[in-house]
Amino acid sequence: MSEDDYGRSEEYLANMARRRQQAQTPAARPGTLAITHVKTCFGDVPGPRWRSAAWSPDGSHLALGGTHGTHGEHGALQLWDMASGHHAGMAMRHFTHDVTGPVVSLAWAPDGGHLATLETDRKSGRLAAHIRGADKGGRIIDVPAGLPASQLAWSADGRLLALSAPEATETVVVDAASGGVRQVLDGVGGPVAWEPDGGRLAGCAGTAVVVCDPATGQTIHRFTEHDRKPTVVAWATHGRYLAVGYGEQIRVWDAETGDWTWNMRWTMAEGDRGPDGTVNALYWLDGGRYLIELRQRGGMQRDEAGSIASTVTVWDITKRALLTKLFWHTWNRHPIPLSTIAVDPVRRSVTTVADLHPPDIWLLHGDLPDSIS
Repeated sequence: MSEDDYGRSEEYLANMARRRQQAQTPAARPGTLAITHVKTCFGDVPGPRWRSAAWSPDGSHLALGGTHGTHGEHGALQLWDMASGHHAGMAMRHFTHDVTGPVVSLAWAPDGGHLATLETDRKSGRLAAHIRGADKGGRIIDVPAGLPASQLAWSADGRLLALSAPEATETVVVDAASGGVRQVLDGVGGPVAWEPDGGRLAGCAGTAVVVCDPATGQTIHRFTEHDRKPTVVAWATHGRYLAVGYGEQIRVWDAETGDWTWNMRWTMAEGDRGPDGTVNALYWLDGGRYLIELRQRGGMQRDEAGSIASTVTVWDITKRALLTKLFWHTWNRHPIPLSTIAVDPVRRSVTTVADLHPPDIWLLHGDLPDSIS
């Protein structure tokens, strides 16, 4: 599909996907969870290839970052108003202005006042963190030379940004206001995640996950029982539990005691499995009882082409898997795996994003048993 065809076909594709999903999704019964389509958010970037997505803390806006262009040389940064499903108005335009190149990663400040992005300048090739806000006070923080950063994350108080990457051997913590380096965590790479209500930072040291004090650089806990390097780390809302995706498994740790509490394996049956069960994203719901996982290539459609699909699973970490559901967009009758998802845990909304397509918004609803929200 060419970029010129994108604008004419995106609405048709989204409507077809919505009708198919609505037809497949049953109504929620007591004690069960259902997913229904809410809206499709149309954009004005031709042929986008999305790499990162995030809801604003209050759930009012959705941001997507990535690339567009024949060779992905241009940056794509879009912001939608969730009340309407349309682009955010003029009052929010400062969140997306002056994109310098491909958007590698993005994250909202905890107060929702600023949006931070990692961008590769298409002219110089330099990587920098851009912080934009409605106050028009944008600023740029240069990424330290030699740091292969592909992720940024805000501290809970909004004062610090952690820059790292899965292949990095260190994580750099910078002051979000001045850009000055506050701490270098040697031996700690990505993925990284800040404690939601505290100051601790979780990252990876080889196949282990470590919880650090970024003020001193000291290690508080070291979780070592992983046979592969973790691909995603996620704190529960209250900071008690830490979920780690590694290979085809997810392990949940008690971040206070250092003990692991549950191990979740890839649940797809052999005939339905895709070529790669890697866990690509993890989000918590209801304070820390439920987990949503994404495996971008974890499912296989039983069609003539053996098409690969993405799987999204909702887990009750103390009892059982509540729901497994396939999300996909179709082009020429074949599923297209998702590039990413984002979750608004307060409203139980899920954004599913596929390259070349507008994002879809889904609502998780139903009477979750023993919910602690």
